[in-house]
Amino acid sequence: MIRVAIRVHPSVDALEARLQEALTALVPVTFVSCPNLAECREGDAVISLSRDDELVGQLAQRKIRCLHVTTGTARTDDLPIGGKSIRFTRSTTLDQRLRGRSLLHEPMPGYSGLTPEPGDEILACCGDNPVWIVRNGGGSPMQVSSVPLPNFAAGETPFNQLRNRRFFRLLPLVHFLREVTAGSGWKNPPLRACLMLDDPNLHWTSYGFLQYAKLLDQAKSCGFHVAFATVPLDAWVSHPGTVKLFRDHPQQFSLLLHGNDHGKRELCQSRSKQDYLFLAAQSLRRIDRLERNTGLHVARVMAPPHGVCTSNCLAALLAAGFEGACAATSLLGKLNPHLLRDPSFGLGLAELAPEGVPVIPRFTLEPSCEGAIVISAFLDKPIIPVGHHHTAADGLDPLVRTAATINSLGPIRWGSPEMILQSNFRTFQEDGTLWVEAFSRRISLTVPEGVTEVGIYRPKGRASDTELNCAVVTNSVSGLERRQHTNGSPIKVGRDDRIQLHSLELGKIDYRQVKPPQFSLGAFPRRLLCEVRDRCMPLLPRQVIPKKWTSG
Repeated sequence: MIRVAIRVHPSVDALEARLQEALTALVPVTFVSCPNLAECREGDAVISLSRDDELVGQLAQRKIRCLHVTTGTARTDDLPIGGKSIRFTRSTTLDQRLRGRSLLHEPMPGYSGLTPEPGDEILACCGDNPVWIVRNGGGSPMQVSSVPLPNFAAGETPFNQLRNRRFFRLLPLVHFLREVTAGSGWKNPPLRACLMLDDPNLHWTSYGFLQYAKLLDQAKSCGFHVAFATVPLDAWVSHPGTVKLFRDHPQQFSLLLHGNDHGKRELCQSRSKQDYLFLAAQSLRRIDRLERNTGLHVARVMAPPHGVCTSNCLAALLAAGFEGACAATSLLGKLNPHLLRDPSFGLGLAELAPEGVPVIPRFTLEPSCEGAIVISAFLDKPIIPVGHHHTAADGLDPLVRTAATINSLGPIRWGSPEMILQSNFRTFQEDGTLWVEAFSRRISLTVPEGVTEVGIYRPKGRASDTELNCAVVTNSVSGLERRQHTNGSPIKVGRDDRIQLHSLELGKIDYRQVKPPQFSLGAFPRRLLCEVRDRCMPLLPRQVIPKKWTSG
C-alpha cells in the first residue's frame, strides 16, 4: 500500500504520538515535519498547526492541499452547560453522511469563531459561529478550522475525542486526510446496521411493550432489521406463532444470545477463562435445544448483559465457538484498560482482544442518538442502536425514527449481527493480489474481477492475533470445494470464487463436552420474576413504574 506523506508545520511533534498512530491505522498516511513551507511543492498535503494566520493568505495562493488550524476570532460568551450543536452545511466538500446534520456537542474550551471572507464556503458552525470553512484563493481550496486539536490526558485514546457529543476537535483532521488519500487506501465495507433489543424471548406473541407482529409490519414498511438478544435460560418454551413469525422473516428479525442466566455482572466478574467457558458452553447447549425445537437459527454472537464483559470472557467465547460479541466501546475499555494501549481503540470496525472474539460496537437507542449514528457511519463502523422493550413504551416511533435517521445516510445493508461480523473486513488491491484485513474471526467474500490471489494483512503490533492462522474454504464456480491454510502467503483464487476465512481458534473446544457451571438455585426464579415484571409493565399506570425498571 502506498502511503501519502502529510507535511506537518511547524513540526510533526505538534501531533501527539498516540494520535499519529491512530490516524495511520485509519488512513494510508505518514507524517513528516515541515518547518519551512516554502519547500512545499504543488500537490503536497499540509497540516498547519502553527496558528499563524498570516499563512492562510500565503498558502491559499498556492496549489497545496492544506488544513490550517487558526486562532479564529476570540469569543466573549461562554458555552452553556451541555454545549451546543455542531451544524454542518450542505456543502459538497463534506462527506455526504455529514451534510445538513445538526449534532449535539459538549462544550469545547478554547474554541473560537471564524470570520468568513468573500468567496469562503462554510462547512460547519457551532451555534451561529463558523468553525470550519473552505477558503478559495486561486490555488487549491484551503480548509480552515478554529477548534484546536485535543490535548490527551494520561491514558486517553483518540476515540475519546471522536465519538458521540465529542467529535469536532478531530473530525476536520480525519476528514481532510480521507480527502487527500481518496482512492489510495483501504476499501471499507458498506454501511451496515441493525436495531438491537435486549431481553425479549419467544414465550408469547409479545414481550412487555413489544408486539412482534406490529414491529414486523414497521420493519417491512420502513426497511430495517431487528436483532433480539435473548437469554438462553429462556429457551425452555416457545410460542408456535412467534416461532413462525421469526422463521418466515429472517430479513427483518434475527436472534443472538444475551448472557446465560442474565445474572448480575454475569460476564464482567473476576472469573478465569475456564469459568467463563463453563458459562459459554451452557449457553450454547441451551440455544442448541431452542434451535432443534423450533428450526430457528440463533447467531453465535453474545450481547453481554448491561453491555460489558472481560477479556477472559471474550477468550472463552471464541474457544466455545462464538463468532463475536456486541458491547459498548467505552465500557469495554473501562473494564479492560489493557485494550486502551492500542491508540486506534474504538476507531476501527471492531475491537480485537488478544485471542478473543471481536467486539462490534453498540450504543443506546434514545432520542439524542443521531450523533452516535452519524459518527459511527463517518468511521464506517457498524451502526447498532440498542434498546429494551420499554423503548417502545409510547409506541414504536423511537425505533422508526432511529431507522429513518440511519436510512437517511445513504445505502444501508440491514441484517443480523452475524451478517455484520462476516462482512467486517476491509480490503485493498495491489496488482492481482487482494489484501484483506479481518476485524472478525469468520469472514466471507466473493473474489472481484482482476484478482488472482487473496492474502491476509496482519498489522504490526497485533502479536497475539488469532487471525495469524486461518483456514480457507474456496467454493469455486465449478462447485468444487478445496481447503487450504494461508500459512502467511496469498492463496490462488479464481474470479467469482467464494472465500471463507476463519480463525483456527474459533470453536477449538467442543462445548458439548464442557461441564456445566455451578448450579444456581436462584437463577430460574430470578429470571422468571424479571419476565413477569416486564410483561406486567404495560398494565401498570406509568407514574407507578419504578424508574430502575426502565433504566437498564
